[in-house]
Amino acid sequence: MRIVRWLLCVLLAGLSGPALAFTVGVLPIHSSRVLVERYEPLRAYLERTLQQPVRIESAPDFARFHARTLRGDFDLTITAAHFARIAQKDLGFLPLAQFQPDHDSLLIHSMDRPLSGPGDLKGKQLAVIDRLAITVMATIHYLEEQGLESERDYKVAEHRSHASAAHALASGMSAAAVTTSQGLLQIPEDIRRKLVVHKHIADIPAFLFIVKPDLPKSQAERIRALLLEFPRAAEGIDFLGQTGYTTLRPASETIMKRADAYLGETRKVLGTPSSGKRLEP
Repeated sequence: MRIVRWLLCVLLAGLSGPALAFTVGVLPIHSSRVLVERYEPLRAYLERTLQQPVRIESAPDFARFHARTLRGDFDLTITAAHFARIAQKDLGFLPLAQFQPDHDSLLIHSMDRPLSGPGDLKGKQLAVIDRLAITVMATIHYLEEQGLESERDYKVAEHRSHASAAHALASGMSAAAVTTSQGLLQIPEDIRRKLVVHKHIADIPAFLFIVKPDLPKSQAERIRALLLEFPRAAEGIDFLGQTGYTTLRPASETIMKRADAYLGETRKVLGTPSSGKRLEP
């Protein structure tokens, strides 16, 4: 009888095992090292409040990150508004919360090599973080309105982060770059003070937190509540101080619809129709 009880305890222990990690996917707007460092306060907060291990993950670029999102690789995803909208419309992902304030698309140049106008980009490079970024799409559209077509009149050069795009600008490799107010905070001060905002292109919806459609509603609402409380936690105050955000607000259909104008171009670049078909990594 004693042996039977011992075997039962071993089996129960094996079944319980270590707690599974809760995975947070973050759009790759930083290098891997900086991304993990920047989102450590959020990771620590969620680990403390969910009372389970939390892991930050990403992908090499926006397209592969979006593919991972649609495949359901992340328990919680922090992504751009147009990607969140596609995941919601095509596969039923649930938007929970959004950073504030909104992003802004900024066309910047070096103080040493100023732009007198968009025409100065002819035959030169435009440094961007990723062609799939809404900020980049908005800027390319603005330049088209000025009579400039990407790859015909200027080259779009993708970089790993806003900081590396700024380095290309400072070194003279690129004549201009696309960034945001939050992106400027990623750029080292010695480079940032030599940059000039040539034009504010557009206001862009900020990143959203979304969860998979098969997550139980009660769990989704719990995560939403934790996210909305995050700005008042010690970890949240630390995070907001580093990123340029001020708070989080609940996601709504009105917020989500703001990304609709970018869905056609996004699907075109990704090469996917509005069929809900999952992307391959």
